[in-house]
Amino acid sequence: MKKRGNATKILALVMVLILALGSLAGCGSSSSGNQSTSAEKEGTQESSVSKENSAEASTDSGTAEPVKLTWFVDVPSFSFNSEGWGLDDMTKELTEKFGIEIEFVTAADDSGSQLATLISAEDVPDIITLEGLWDTTSTNLIKQMAESGMLYSYNDLIDQYVPEEEKAGFRADILAWYALADGKTYAYPNYAYSTDDVPEGKGLIPNRCIMVRADMLEQLGNPDMSTPAGFLDACERAMTEIGTYDSLDVIGMQLYEEGNEAVDIVSAYFAVPWETEDGQAYNSWLNGANKETYAFLNEAYRRGLILDANYTDGRDQVKEKIASGRVFALLAAPQDFADSFRTLYENDPNAYYVPVTLRNAAGDDPVLTDISGWGYLQTCISANCKAPEQLIRMISYLVNDEGAIHMNYGWEGEQWEWNEDGTIHVLDEFKEASQEDPNLRKKLGLVCFDLFANNAFLIQFNEPLDLTNEIDLETYHTNDNYLKEEMAIYSHRPAQYKYDPQDERATKYNEESVKSRSYMTIAQAELLTAPTAEAFEAKYTEIQETLPTIYDIDFCLEYTNDALQAGKAQLGVKYFWPPYAEAAGE
Repeated sequence: MKKRGNATKILALVMVLILALGSLAGCGSSSSGNQSTSAEKEGTQESSVSKENSAEASTDSGTAEPVKLTWFVDVPSFSFNSEGWGLDDMTKELTEKFGIEIEFVTAADDSGSQLATLISAEDVPDIITLEGLWDTTSTNLIKQMAESGMLYSYNDLIDQYVPEEEKAGFRADILAWYALADGKTYAYPNYAYSTDDVPEGKGLIPNRCIMVRADMLEQLGNPDMSTPAGFLDACERAMTEIGTYDSLDVIGMQLYEEGNEAVDIVSAYFAVPWETEDGQAYNSWLNGANKETYAFLNEAYRRGLILDANYTDGRDQVKEKIASGRVFALLAAPQDFADSFRTLYENDPNAYYVPVTLRNAAGDDPVLTDISGWGYLQTCISANCKAPEQLIRMISYLVNDEGAIHMNYGWEGEQWEWNEDGTIHVLDEFKEASQEDPNLRKKLGLVCFDLFANNAFLIQFNEPLDLTNEIDLETYHTNDNYLKEEMAIYSHRPAQYKYDPQDERATKYNEESVKSRSYMTIAQAELLTAPTAEAFEAKYTEIQETLPTIYDIDFCLEYTNDALQAGKAQLGVKYFWPPYAEAAGE
């Protein structure tokens, strides 16, 4: 097993990474989905958990004091949803079972400076969570740390400490996807799913969704919002004909904080392809594939449907606006605003959201992406870790059936029980208690952290809701899984890029990407807020002409395309774009 090496050769890289702009927003997590898969009741019941037997699998530490580990999460939006480790029933039990206590430290910002300081001081935390594979800076840092002997490989820890019957919990295809050049895996993701986790031909619910207030839509006479013009007209009518809600002006369209991801969301609904017809990567600016998306958002801005505040408000301000009932149409990841939905519904049971199927001008079906694919955040185990055996055994518990069910649902007989069909029935008493005390799940520690969650596995246990039950009805109208349920028919696993950690072009690619983002941050804002259609056209043309002079587009396309083709080769497919794959018979 490698021990920690000299960290100084990584520091230069880390400080360069600090210059990179922020990464993915709004992949918030949700506790479960609502599609069902085939599940053997007997098999799942054997792994069920009760408080009477939950501490039987104690560690060899006996009565020794638990080992305290530091878990550094380099993602400012992360929240450990508990009263604190050891203050809730779940984490108390984990400490009893595995002999460790966790102190979570969350980065204050997304600059990377906090982690860089720890690495330069050779004070690497026991556990580190970073942004996912889309973030090349995080992935390159993991590679450098692994090569310097600063990380344990999961393979070695699993082989040495995980019982044979638990090893399958670490999905083999996920381990293979994350493996470095030495064939070993130094980071394991949350919200990844194996090909065995989802039934063939089915996808998960999409990550992001376009929703509108059902009651306001009815007030407008349920107009058709499937076309760009129809959608914008309905939003404008909500502002002019409904006007106010609870004495507050109605907002036609609400975006994520600072307008984040609006382009990605609309592009998905407008079916902007991920690749060319011959399966190659392309730049959507150069070929104009994204023009309809930007034109739609700019027209919404010019018609006053998107307010200036959309591009400055933080997450808390967006939450407040949704909870206040002002928002007619919402373009976001609903799981990030679940509390706001509940607050609104509790004040007005008629005020809830429903999805709408916006299409492009050609009428193509949306092509949405699910919440996982190959995962969201990556977690590494430092070679400094003071208790690697206890830690990998706890992680094994979390990724296997017993721990995954337990962490999500609680204790059998107290919070839930098995149904005959192998689904899980959450007890009415617990639903009522949770409604009376919104912090109850937090106090128990249910879903207190999701850094090894596998949503695709858990959806098979969800029983259908009883919509004659007021509690279930509220869940149906406020839980993101049910809000997005009907959009699952448009949801697909996203394109998979397999970047080679040994590729010497990575440094130049990062440098070129910084140049591009520096220009586009301002240029895109000017495009989205162009005051006239003519100004929009001029700005769009300017961006198309300027981009090739700002950074090396051809080089970046070549680098990206190599990663795209490597991903296809590993999965044995010719296309990732669903319409092309379907036409090719894949």
